[in-house]
Amino acid sequence: MPPKKEDKAPPPASAGKQLKIFIHELDGYLGNVLGDVAKKHAAEGEQPIICGSLIDPRNKPAWADEVVRSDDVLGLKKALLASDVIVYDLTSSPKEATSALKILLKYDYAENPEDETEKVMIGVSSLLSWAGNSEPLIDGVDGGPPTAGELNTLTTQNADERKAHPDYKAQVAVENLVVKKGNVRKDKLRTYVVWSGLAYGCGEGVLHSLFKCSWLGTHKVLPILGSGANKVPMIHVQDLAGVVLSVAKTRPTEFSTVVAVDRGEATIGDVVKAISTVLQSGEVKNVGPDEYLEFMTQEKEPHINSVQLGLNMKMNFDRCEALGYAAESETWVSGNGFVENINRIVEEYRKWRGVVPVRVLFYGPPATGMHPTEDGKVFLARDFAEEYLVNYISVPDLVEEFKAAPPFAEGGTDLGARLVEATAEEGAEVPPEMVIEMVQRKLQQPACRNQGFVLDNFPESREAAETLFDVDTVPAEGEAPPEEEEAAVPEGQEPPPKKAPLPFTVFSLCAEEEFLLKRIAALGEEEAAAHGLTEEEFQAKFAAYNEANAPDEEGQPAGLVELYRQNKAKGCEQVVEIVVDNPLQFVQDKIRMSIGEPRNYDPNKARREREAKAIADRDLREAEEARKKAEEDEASRGDRERQAKLDADRLQKLQEEEKQSLLLRSQPMRKYLMDNVLPTLTLGLQEVAKVRPGDPIDYLAEFLFNADPQLREVERADVPFVLDVPL
Repeated sequence: MPPKKEDKAPPPASAGKQLKIFIHELDGYLGNVLGDVAKKHAAEGEQPIICGSLIDPRNKPAWADEVVRSDDVLGLKKALLASDVIVYDLTSSPKEATSALKILLKYDYAENPEDETEKVMIGVSSLLSWAGNSEPLIDGVDGGPPTAGELNTLTTQNADERKAHPDYKAQVAVENLVVKKGNVRKDKLRTYVVWSGLAYGCGEGVLHSLFKCSWLGTHKVLPILGSGANKVPMIHVQDLAGVVLSVAKTRPTEFSTVVAVDRGEATIGDVVKAISTVLQSGEVKNVGPDEYLEFMTQEKEPHINSVQLGLNMKMNFDRCEALGYAAESETWVSGNGFVENINRIVEEYRKWRGVVPVRVLFYGPPATGMHPTEDGKVFLARDFAEEYLVNYISVPDLVEEFKAAPPFAEGGTDLGARLVEATAEEGAEVPPEMVIEMVQRKLQQPACRNQGFVLDNFPESREAAETLFDVDTVPAEGEAPPEEEEAAVPEGQEPPPKKAPLPFTVFSLCAEEEFLLKRIAALGEEEAAAHGLTEEEFQAKFAAYNEANAPDEEGQPAGLVELYRQNKAKGCEQVVEIVVDNPLQFVQDKIRMSIGEPRNYDPNKARREREAKAIADRDLREAEEARKKAEEDEASRGDRERQAKLDADRLQKLQEEEKQSLLLRSQPMRKYLMDNVLPTLTLGLQEVAKVRPGDPIDYLAEFLFNADPQLREVERADVPFVLDVPL
């Protein structure tokens, strides 16, 4: 809706004034990219001030200068009135955009003559405003798949004829409000609407679910809504951000609406196929609306995304030249469209989402990758793969995997049949060239391309590494560098595997031979043999390691580790030396510091699991200590109870003896003698009178001694009795 010819552009901002840009939802898909582009592409000395609101208060971008809470009405009003450029996403925030426009329109510039701010408000809208202009597909010839047919090209000239999606009619109302009402104060406020094609690139928006499930491998076959023959106008989100900033900078007077699309005319089927080819195996399938809706629900994506993917229309960026986006302009990031730039788009996706693959190799003398602990052993490479959620490459496992793979004619590889033939005889080993081919084919699979891989002491020689990896080789003196030419492969025959990408990081594990021998000795003979670390095996492997890393004739490094150092340009970013005779925690921390955080959709998962394990181990130790203490306390309590019982028994006995003693003392002497002495003494005297011994006193004494009742009880018990007579 072009303005009247007599309209003039507002004067440029005051010289030397720093531009202030307000972006609603700084952490949204468009807001995040728009702020980043505004900061990175600003001319020297013209860095803008970026302010705005957030969807999630925890997601403040690093480049944001000021943040206003979305529920702070007064703060939002002040930020809007203090800004030169205001940008709103009309698709996600139509009500908020309307409120912002009202604030700008009600502001009385006459009462605030000192405020010389010249404002521009830009509402960014989407294809949902044009959904009703989508043309149906044409039935295919002879029952073939439907086609897009010849489409009428829509431009800003057709804006009055646009028909919105039924659920997004309010979006059209806001667009009209911004264009018609916003330009009332042309001396102080100018407003624009930018209709964007389906945005892609960076962290991805509508297409994110397809990228995510491909990267994770949850869907080996990507779904295409309907036949996939429909065409949807698209634009790279950085190009969209550039268009918005160009409108803000130039403030054109000839028009107030823009249709921003690139030159690509790929179908949705082409788009999905391109994603699958780079992130998966290239397989796709056509599904109906219900099945696609189920897929969107699983991926927690809004249903409206599928509506946009189902449109069929053609649009033209008819005002591109005025904004610096002519067909041949270098301003374009992805002018030729999504499909032609898919490899770079996937790299952007990986970087923006933090899912760049982790490619790591652990290499060192035998036994350096195994670290004994109190609970057993930690294998550094396996432990790293589990923590970072990347693929651990095990040669024995690969042999079984490829043996079970279908042949090439059925979508697999013929390597399996060759492996079966090569290992048919008992004890036969896999030929080295087949091992290298297995690893090459494995590293080209989607899981290794997306998440990465961990190699454990493989390859073991420089020659094997030069065959396995894509490296720069140094030819021998007098020899020409090898020419890499791809030989033509006959139709139906499996092509040879591509050379594998180098690991980003090589951990060169180091230790003295004496230390390693002690580590192996601690394992015991049986366990050492199970790990291939008998004394003979260790010496052979240690010698092979030294030979693989021996210097050249001039004493310069020329071994396998040096090969990795020499190929930084090919992708081997760092070689990290780690002395493994340090504590395990030190070794693992150095590994983590060298790699950084895990690169996946839940980068803190490993940390949470480590912390949870540490807490569980601590709780287990505390529980064990508490159990031992309880047992000790129980044993101590039992000892105390037994001692207390003994003490009580002794006390009771003493009390009874004391009682008996008191009882005896309380009786008269005569009665005591009559009851306890005279009966026995009388018998003794009678016996003396009867026998008349030569020593009557001694005889009487012996008689009385033998008549002692205590002595008789001891004799009956057959226990020696000791008379306790004080001397």
